[in-house]
Parts: sequence; structure tokens; C-alpha cells
Amino acid sequence: MKATLLLATLAIAAVASAAGQTFLEENFTDDAWEDRWTTSSARENLGKFELSSGTFHANKDHAQGLQTTENHRFYSISTPLSAVVDNSKEDLIVQYTVKQEVSQECGGSYLKLLPEGYDAKAFNGDSEYAIMFGPDVCGNDNRIHVIFNYKGKNYLTKREFPVPRDTTTHLYRLTVHPDQKYSLMVDGEAMVDHVSLEADWDVYEPRTMPDPDDAKPEDWVDVIQIEDPDHIKPENFDDVTRYIPDPEAKKPEDWDEEADGEWETPEIMNPEFEEWTPKYISNPAYKGEWKAKEIPNPDFVDHPDFSHYKIGGVGLDLWQVKSGSIFDDIIVTTDAEVADKYVGQWKENFAKEKELVAASEAAKEEEVRKEKIAAAVAARQKKEEEEKKKKEEERDELDDDEEPEKVTESKETKEETKEETKEETKEETKEETKEETKEEVKKETKEEVKEETKRDEL
Repeated sequence: MKATLLLATLAIAAVASAAGQTFLEENFTDDAWEDRWTTSSARENLGKFELSSGTFHANKDHAQGLQTTENHRFYSISTPLSAVVDNSKEDLIVQYTVKQEVSQECGGSYLKLLPEGYDAKAFNGDSEYAIMFGPDVCGNDNRIHVIFNYKGKNYLTKREFPVPRDTTTHLYRLTVHPDQKYSLMVDGEAMVDHVSLEADWDVYEPRTMPDPDDAKPEDWVDVIQIEDPDHIKPENFDDVTRYIPDPEAKKPEDWDEEADGEWETPEIMNPEFEEWTPKYISNPAYKGEWKAKEIPNPDFVDHPDFSHYKIGGVGLDLWQVKSGSIFDDIIVTTDAEVADKYVGQWKENFAKEKELVAASEAAKEEEVRKEKIAAAVAARQKKEEEEKKKKEEERDELDDDEEPEKVTESKETKEETKEETKEETKEETKEETKEETKEEVKKETKEEVKEETKRDEL
């Protein structure tokens, strides 16, 4: 589809048709784009472009465009038109798509239409351009630029058109009409349609001005409201005073008039008092705000050639904090049918791309949810392990505190047992010695008796 459009448009560009002429139809379908586009040499360390279809796309071949690849870089590149455009007689249509693969923090994604005879190698941010058109984002400044250069000065539209802030592909179209009007379309929807340049650009002085010699008539009534004449204050209304003496107040018993002066009763708000407020009605004689009559402004100068140019090329002169912008389907034509084909194609692909992005975001959210759950589980397990370890340490400390008592107790018991054993052994030894002595005495006595008996026998 994309290649077919390119071939068809190249045929159209060769010869002007009744409907108009196409001067540029860049789809970046092949690697030969570097032969068609010239990188400026006016600045060193320029950011590099490369072909990319991006992360999400409905059709890879159609989505392929020229992508910025380096953060914190200036980019400066341009390409000539097939012929010089003179838009003083026909509608000039400038249309292209931009996809912000990475949300922009501060960076431009606009095109510059360059005047006839521009120097591609010297092209930079200070180079003169005819029209600057497209989104620009930096902090809170978020707007689609439409700037016309006129007599060496750049005029920015007074209207602010917001930039879509997401990572899908968006389509921008500016139409400059030869009758000093313009139209702006974003994603196929008209932001303005055939609006006067005079209304939205300060290049013109006001056509009229208040007549300095006109004075407000003496009988001019410019008071909007007056007091209601039928709302009258009742008679004796003022007889009720706002404050009255406090009926419950009493002079202190210790009041000394010579020392303290004459005692005066303090006052309180009168409960019967009512403040009268007049009512106001619309003034029937009111004639409105007076303004001096308008007369032609002698300083007004018409600019019939404002926004009329002879354009020779298209350039991308950008600064980007975050790279990733993909430029595609850059069209410069006077044939609305050519541009409309790309609008229809964009709408079809955008719907699919939006679904893919939504699915990706949902998957990311699910992944984040799972990570949070896993982190919560891990945290709980860690806490349980820490509590378990703490309990084990406390149990070990308790065991260490109880062990010496057991050892001491065992030692004391052992000593007592030893002493008891020693005493028992001593007693046993004593008993044994006693028994042995007794036996020896007994034996000795027996021997003596025996000896005596023997002597007697003799």
C-alpha cells in the first residue's frame, strides 16, 4: 500500500494535475532516504537519524519512518522539493505524522518549510524559514506551533493548540489558503477551518480604532442599577436604636463615685433593632457601556502577500532531550486528495496501534501488579524468617543462662556425694579396723587360754 502510494505520487509529482501538484511525498520506505536528505554541517555532534517502525505498529512497512536516536542532541536535516512551491494561487497543504516512542520532556517535532535557494549544508536553527509547523513540548509549554515568517520576522499564532501526549502515532495537517486564511487538522479532526490570519496573527494593525474626537453625551446613562423607588423606609423606623442599656447590669457595691467617677450602665445590642437596607433594581434609563465610535485606523496596512511563499525544501531542525520521535508520511502538496489518502490510512492503522499500546500498557500494569505481590510475599517471608531467627536466638540465650546453674548444681551434688562417700568409706574403714582389732584380741585371748590349758596339763 505504502509503496503503491509512493509510485503513484511520483507520477503525479512529475506533471501538475487539474486537482493540484505534489512536491514531496516522503514515506521512508527504503535505505535511499540518505540520498534524498542532507545532514547539515553547520553544527558538530548532531544527533543521528535511522529508519525504524517503532515498538508497536499495525503494519511494520507502513509504520517505518525516520527516528531520532540520541538523547540531548540537536538534529538538522533537509530535503528539496521536486519543484518550487508558489502558494499564492492554490491551497498549500503540509502534512506528516509523528510518533513519540518515548514521551518528550523537552523537544520539538516540527517541520520547517524552507525558502527557494536555501543552503542545505548551512541549515541550522538560525536559518530563515517560511513556515514552521508542528508540535513542541518543554515542561508546561505544550503547543502546536504555526509560525509564518514575514519580512524577516517570525510571527507565532496567538491561538494555543495542545499537543497529544502519548506514545501513539499522530497526524498533523496545516493548510494555508491563498485568501489569507488557514486550516489546522490534528488526527483528522479540524482545530480551525478557514480562519482569517488577521484574527490569529499580530502582523496586522487593527483595521479600526476608537474616534478620539467622539465624546460621551451628557445625558448618557451608564448606571446599571438604581435604588427601588417603591422600597421606602417605614415611618418611625429610626426610633428603634441599635443599642440599649443592659437591663441586667447593676452598679457594683464597692463602686466609689469619687474615685471611679459616675457609674454608667453598659449597653447591649437592641433585639428589636432592624437595619434598613434599600433594594436595587435595573435602571430603566440605562443605555449600556458607552464606547467611542470606530473609525478607520490610519495606521492599518494590508498585507496581501502575508503567508505567500516560494518554498524550495523541507527541514527538520530540532532539539530533543529524549530521542525516539518517528517522522513519516511527509507530504507537501496542493492536491487535497493525496493528503486525504494518508489520513484514511492513518485512521485505519491508528485504531490497531491504539489497541496494541493499550494491551501493552495492560500487560505492564499486570507485571507491576505481580511484582508488587511477589515483593509483598518476599517481604512477609523475610519477616517470618527474621522472627523465627530472633526466637531461636532468644531460646539459645535462655539455654545459656540456665546451663551454669545445672553445672553448679551438679558440681555441688558431686561434692556432697564425694563427702558422703568419703565419710562412708572412713566409717567402713573404722568399722573394719575395729572388727579386725576385736578379732585379733579374741584370737590372742584364745591362744592364751590354750597355752594356759597346756601348762596345766603338764
